[in-house]
Amino acid sequence: MSNLLGLEEERPSTGQYDNVSLGPDPEWAAKVQRGANWFYWIAGLSVINSAAFVMGAKFHFLAGLGLTELADAVIDVSIQQGAPAALKAVAIVFDLIVVIAFALAGYFANKFFKAAFIIGVVVYAFDALLLLLLGDFFSAGFHVFALFFIVRGFLACRELKTHMAATTVASTPPPPPPKFGQS
Repeated sequence: MSNLLGLEEERPSTGQYDNVSLGPDPEWAAKVQRGANWFYWIAGLSVINSAAFVMGAKFHFLAGLGLTELADAVIDVSIQQGAPAALKAVAIVFDLIVVIAFALAGYFANKFFKAAFIIGVVVYAFDALLLLLLGDFFSAGFHVFALFFIVRGFLACRELKTHMAATTVASTPPPPPPKFGQS
């Protein structure tokens, strides 16, 4: 963008080394980590939302998972209609499974696994749609905001992986020629 505005100076050509790659852009790894760390935030805030449910509080964080909140609400309504209070344990176990899954997505996304990003994005997008259907527009909007940064992390991960694969192929030396008299 700055070159489009004429703010960036043209660098003079130095000759034969103009096309040499200096390695991957360090900003790619930083973008991957920033995108992956969103999974930790989502998991952590969902834990706080679940703890608030257990204590009977009536608040939630926008970045938390709507899926866990929906499960908590269904269990809460069931208990109010006469189901045993021990049913809250089912909600807690479900919440923990979902939260651990998001924390694992963050861990593996930080290890540059593209699949962790893809699975996390699909689940969180589904969660945003669920919140949208339930009428929680602020949380759904925040989900879209978080998804933007998670997808940026995925795209940076893809670029980094592509660059690493290209440099691995380019740096692999050819096999030695066969010696005279050998096949």
